[in-house]
Amino acid sequence: MGINVEKRLLRLDLDMILEPFVNRPGKQWWAGEHVGKFLHAATYAWLFTGDDRLKARMDSAVTRLIDTQLPNGYLGTYKESDRFGQGDGTGWNGPVWDVWTHKYVLIGLLAYYRATGHGPSLEASRRAADLMYEIFVVGKRSMRLASAHQGMAATSILEPIAMLYRLTGESRYLEFCHAIIEAWEDENDPETWMNEDGCRLLTSLLEHGNVYRTANRKAYEMLSNLVGLLELYRVDPDERYFTACTNAWNDIATKRLYITGTASYHEHFTPDHRLPPGQAAGEGCVTVTWLQLTRHLLELTGEVRYADELERTTYNALLAAQSPVTGEVTYFVPLVGRKHYNGHDAKLDPAISCCSSSIPRGIAMIPTFASGVLNGKPALLQYIPGKHVLHYASGGGRGKVTLHVSGDYPRRGDFEVEVDLERAARFALVLRAPSWAPGFEATIGGVTYGPSDGRLVEIERAWSPGDKVRVQIPLEIRQVPDGDEAGNSVAFVRGPQVLATDTAIEENDVPESWWGDTPYTQVVEQNGVEKEFRLVTIADAGQNKEEYAVLHEDVAATTA
Repeated sequence: MGINVEKRLLRLDLDMILEPFVNRPGKQWWAGEHVGKFLHAATYAWLFTGDDRLKARMDSAVTRLIDTQLPNGYLGTYKESDRFGQGDGTGWNGPVWDVWTHKYVLIGLLAYYRATGHGPSLEASRRAADLMYEIFVVGKRSMRLASAHQGMAATSILEPIAMLYRLTGESRYLEFCHAIIEAWEDENDPETWMNEDGCRLLTSLLEHGNVYRTANRKAYEMLSNLVGLLELYRVDPDERYFTACTNAWNDIATKRLYITGTASYHEHFTPDHRLPPGQAAGEGCVTVTWLQLTRHLLELTGEVRYADELERTTYNALLAAQSPVTGEVTYFVPLVGRKHYNGHDAKLDPAISCCSSSIPRGIAMIPTFASGVLNGKPALLQYIPGKHVLHYASGGGRGKVTLHVSGDYPRRGDFEVEVDLERAARFALVLRAPSWAPGFEATIGGVTYGPSDGRLVEIERAWSPGDKVRVQIPLEIRQVPDGDEAGNSVAFVRGPQVLATDTAIEENDVPESWWGDTPYTQVVEQNGVEKEFRLVTIADAGQNKEEYAVLHEDVAATTA
């Protein structure tokens, strides 16, 4: 979080991301997304850190953004003749990103409003949403034609419109949401190379649940719509919405997810069990929307498998996308290759890519799924050192409990959880035993607790202020198949962290400028010859822009 705040969010050029609004039209069709993404990331980071410098930047950005809103509510970056314009529903390089831009503007403003109560942010969001309601719902303009990727870019406006309905209760926003879902199936829209009746997002995922066979398989836009669908499900609990999202999640998790916890190659979902490791693996925007979808499902179900995947994505694909040295972002996170920090940004005007704005949002969200309350019980799901303020139910009442997590997980697997209470109370504390850690143990008062079949360890007892739970999680290095049916490579994994070799340290001393841990070593046979692998986490690998490799061929299996 510190790198994200100090080296990214506090250094981002706000003039650059606001200029397309101040001097319309913007020089890039989707240039308007960045200010909304900044506000979204900065708000979450500020809620966690309380950093006054960050708050001042947010305040300034919000004021300047709202000042550019036109009298009719328009809050995009296009010239008048292009606003909410129509294309062919498939092409992406043209004025078909106006609704998409508004989506992120609204997400940013609504995040800021929910954190601060700033009324003008809500009002600006309503005015922009009302304009789109008049155009697309009342005026029946095609949302698919005002979009790229078979309409999925524009229809992802579903997320903030559902938020507006939750915040205001105004029925037109629910009507807008339903119109968006109908647009997925609209048979009046033009024929595409794959479907004749819209992207059929909901129908496809209910019928076969295969994201590779849905729409044009563009991962970022599809996941963005599913995040919106679960946002709608919270206020309009149609079980079709939930089923479609879980079908998609299961399909991705079992057939299309890299061991780093992300998906996509060249920005699209891949065929079943095909996971190319090269330079175009794991788009950053896909990583973040996958994280958001998984977080929604964790909150809605409490199922431990979602917490497992959040851990994997966080420590690998997410943190690997941001340079620990500069805070810059790489568009892709290959399993074999290099990290090209700001590589896509330099090709654009303004010089910032979609992923450079998305990855800081994902990192800022980490505290939102680290802990919570599960069936009235405080639950620690990610062992991030720091303070977790939760609540418990006891004897018909409700009390506050603060969990202080010490130690240095996941570098070390032993740490303490101190329970801070206003007064003694009896309740169950829930700890997650990771799927890769059958040797998980939690000890207090001479009693040791281990994982059950559900891997949620419940410690029910009478707690006193200052009680400490000692947690031990084995962190041996293990071999994990890469998951690509076309290969036979393995990766080395330690705890939740995928490891990599890096040419910057493979045969040399660690450079003085290196950020991170001393390399781990693993001695195994490769091609029949004993070899010592020097390994660092994928989050640290590639920081010097040298080649690194997560996958290794012809490695002999180790014995437990």
